[in-house]
Amino acid sequence: MSSLLKSHQHKISRKVGKHCEQSTCWELFSCSKVLCPAHGRDKEDCWHIPQTLCSEQTEEDFYQKISTCLACSYFQERGQKHSDGWDDFLARQVHHYIYKALEKIYQKEESFVEILNRIPDGLFTTDKELRITYFNPAAEKITGFPVGDAVGMYCKDVFKNKICETDCALKRACEIGGDIHNREYVITNIEGRELPIMCSTTAFRDASGKIIGGLEIFKDITEIHRLQEEIAKRERKYRRVFEGSHDMIYTTNNKGKILEINQAGVEMLGYADKEEVIGLEHARKLYRNPKDRDRFIRRVDFEGSVKDYEVDFAKKNGSLIRVLISSRKYDNPITGETEYEGIIKDITKRKQSEQMVQQRNLELSVLNSVAVAINLTMDIPHILDVTLKNVIRSLKIKRGGVFLIDHNTRTARLEASLGLPDQDPNASEGVMFKDTELRKHLLNPGGLLVPEPTFPIFKARYKALDGRKVPWLSCVLITFKGKSIGFFGLDIHSNRILSDHEYHHLGSLGNFLGGAIANSQFMKAINLHQQELSRLTQMLYFSQEEERRRIARELHDEAGQALTAVSLSLDRLEQHVAGSADKLLDEIAQIRKLVLRTSSEIRGLSYRLHPTLLVDLGLEPALNLYFKEMAARSDLDIDFRMVGFDKRLKPDIETVLYRFSQEALTNTLKHSGAETFRLSIIKSYPKIIFSAEDDGVGFDGQIGGNEKRSLGLIGMRERAVQLGGTFSLHGRPGIGARIRVEIPFEEAVQNDKNH
Repeated sequence: MSSLLKSHQHKISRKVGKHCEQSTCWELFSCSKVLCPAHGRDKEDCWHIPQTLCSEQTEEDFYQKISTCLACSYFQERGQKHSDGWDDFLARQVHHYIYKALEKIYQKEESFVEILNRIPDGLFTTDKELRITYFNPAAEKITGFPVGDAVGMYCKDVFKNKICETDCALKRACEIGGDIHNREYVITNIEGRELPIMCSTTAFRDASGKIIGGLEIFKDITEIHRLQEEIAKRERKYRRVFEGSHDMIYTTNNKGKILEINQAGVEMLGYADKEEVIGLEHARKLYRNPKDRDRFIRRVDFEGSVKDYEVDFAKKNGSLIRVLISSRKYDNPITGETEYEGIIKDITKRKQSEQMVQQRNLELSVLNSVAVAINLTMDIPHILDVTLKNVIRSLKIKRGGVFLIDHNTRTARLEASLGLPDQDPNASEGVMFKDTELRKHLLNPGGLLVPEPTFPIFKARYKALDGRKVPWLSCVLITFKGKSIGFFGLDIHSNRILSDHEYHHLGSLGNFLGGAIANSQFMKAINLHQQELSRLTQMLYFSQEEERRRIARELHDEAGQALTAVSLSLDRLEQHVAGSADKLLDEIAQIRKLVLRTSSEIRGLSYRLHPTLLVDLGLEPALNLYFKEMAARSDLDIDFRMVGFDKRLKPDIETVLYRFSQEALTNTLKHSGAETFRLSIIKSYPKIIFSAEDDGVGFDGQIGGNEKRSLGLIGMRERAVQLGGTFSLHGRPGIGARIRVEIPFEEAVQNDKNH
């Protein structure tokens, strides 16, 4: 029974049938099936259109729905109206269907062949005897065989591989009737060059399931092999770097899971093996502060990579190490997850070295500050204050003090402090020592210590002004040549243990400071002795001048009067013996001459010991007379001048300048052999400049030893220093010598008051 719709089974009237060839079925039957593929198509017969809706079942093509079409009144009417009759009409429709079907099959085959020709992999097909029936261009390119030569050849003759004889993949696929995938072997191309290929094979079957041939797809994997070798080489190189690095190399994912770590990292963190580290639940376990990991990851996420991020890690045993992390993030192409890789360098020793260098620099700075303070001044309180401040700074503590020992009173006093309360001076116990025997030994004047670079730390404390006892201080001795000078008292926390270097540094400072304190005490004693010596020397000069005045006065008064009396007695004797023998008169004349010469020498000696002209008229007249007499006695040309004096100087200054002039001229006459001597005394307030020079043989400018010349110059220098002045001597062999003295002065108020 036909499934054709009833509307298509109605017999067409003669009137309508006349126009059947010009009408379509849907127009002729007023078909309401608007979704029918034939609906609206005017130029194509509906029986050639697939899946029309003119029956209850849709059919694909004319061959399948021909039975339905034969029942259709429209199809019947068209066949009867055909010029060559129904049979011819039906034959033409079948022929048209067959033509279109073959055309479609050919197009599909042509498209399929085009696809095969365009694929980049080599492809060929064989019959059941393994003769090649199709060979695509890619196969030509790989093997070098033209398609015309390859078709009809056995595949083993094209590939030229021993395995084709023993274990041919295509033959094997045909035997088992299955597929063989991704099999690798080496072929030899037409040029004789070996090529690695990868092939996949399958068998062809006919409709009955009988194997009729096979298909093989293959591709040249030379480049793949090269890339694989390159990857393997790089992998080996990376693995050598990874495992041979002295720094930790790691990989983690965005969840904090450690994915990979090298052996250096395992050893750095103190774990047994890689598995133990990778087994940690999170990378935060490696950080001393887990929040440091979160901050680090946020920074990497923001910047993409981070270099030299400094942080503390905790090893397995809990000890801390300082590390530098350089890391970047990337997307894993396999898993698609964000991962982090990087290098971690252990810089603990470097940081310790840096801290040690900083500490050494600080200690050198402390020693330099103390040395500068000692060089600038010998003021003990200042030196102690500078030293204490630097010690507290170097040890990073808050307070401390320096105690000095007085062996005479057997006490120790707080001489410098920073942060400590003042010591009660009235406290009977003074400074208290935990070790009483040590206290006795240190404060004992005769107690000596074997010189050591450092001494053990001891404890001491004292009573403050408010009555409270200061906590026990850690004390380091200050010594000099085995004698205790004092000690540092430092408030160091009981939990802190000084390092050996800090301990030795304090010992060095103690020895250094002990020497400075001892030297300062020696300098004070030397200055005191110099002051006493200066006073004694000044008294000696004063006594010497007074003694000279006394001797000059006695020579002038007593010896002069005695010689005058002798001279008068000789005159009377001469008168009494007048007219007597000539011989006696000659003897009396010789005695008179001797007395006169002796009297003249005594007057000269008295003047040189203390010139009365210096006292009566002043310095300039006295020196003028002195130089005039000395010029008369020698061949020396003497040039003397005094500049700027409108009043007389104090008697002691005039006496000193007179003695300087005598000493300078005496040296020139005795030692230089000079022809000219120049002396200038210039008043240049607030000092007097004394300058003496000659053009004699000169000397090296050094004074010393026991030579009379050196002793006289040393006396001039000492006298100038006593008066608060300066003395300088310049000379070179062959160019003479020059003496320059500068002394402060005060003018006399009235000349007559000085006499």
